[in-house]
Formats: sequence, C-alpha cells, structure tokens
Amino acid sequence: MINLKKHLLMLCFPFLFLIVPLWADRLSPLLQAIFFLMLFISVCLSLHTAWSLFNRRFPKWTARVNGLHPALGILLGLGLLAAFGYLFFSVFSIVSFGLLQGVSTLVLMYIGLAIFVFLLSCFVEGITRQSKDTLFQPVLIFVSVSYVVLTTFGILQLMA
Repeated sequence: MINLKKHLLMLCFPFLFLIVPLWADRLSPLLQAIFFLMLFISVCLSLHTAWSLFNRRFPKWTARVNGLHPALGILLGLGLLAAFGYLFFSVFSIVSFGLLQGVSTLVLMYIGLAIFVFLLSCFVEGITRQSKDTLFQPVLIFVSVSYVVLTTFGILQLMA
C-alpha cells in the first residue's frame, strides 16, 4: 500500500522553498545558484513522486500516452514546449508580486519539466521502442543529473 502522507509531504516539499525568495535578493550569486539547484532537485523528486502516484491511478491515460507514435509525440512535445515558452514569458511579464511569482515559478517548473521529459521520452522511445511510461523515470533522472552537473560547473566558475 502506498504511504499517502509520505507522498503528500514529498509533493509539497518544493513549496517550502517559497520563503527563501523573500530574502534571496540579499544572497550572493553563489548562494542563489545553490538555492536554485536545491529547488530544481526538489521539483524533480516531487515530479517523480507525482508520476509514481498518478501512473497507477490513471491506467487509461497512461495507455493513451503510450499509444502515441514517437514522431507524433515529438511534434506534440515541441508544440507544447513552444506554447509553454509563450505562457512562461507572458506570466512573468504580468506577475511581479513576491509570493504569487514564487508559486507561478514552481507551477511553471512542474509543467515545463513534465513537457521536457515527455519530449525526451518520445525521442528515446523512437530509438529503443520501449513504452513512454517505462522511460519517464530514467529520462527524469538523466535531466536532473545533467542539470546538477551543469550547475556544479557554473558554481565552480562563480567560485573562481
């Protein structure tokens, strides 16, 4: 049986980071980079938890996503990514409030990361012929590890 309290805590964990931006403007660039690294990792873990929770609860939706041809999934993912980019820039041009901007940042991080992982899963499905639902977790791990490596190199450059 799934421990729902543990999963709910993990899903809500990134929202605890909303208190940091209230004083993040006083942080050095190094501490800001470390903060965003921790925020991204918590969003990745939370998205992984959401996937493991909802994947089993909605098997028809998962079967429908798996039924997409990889080329159609790539086109759909690129279209969704373009629409997400428009949404991203329009939201941040309208919203300039502290807490509301933090919540919208987290929600947009979830949406953007899910679209990006879906797009990469479609690419990998076209290569390996495995289903998208089995590829979601490895692709999410690949994206998060890649981000950690790139951010670590950026932090090392800030320290030099």
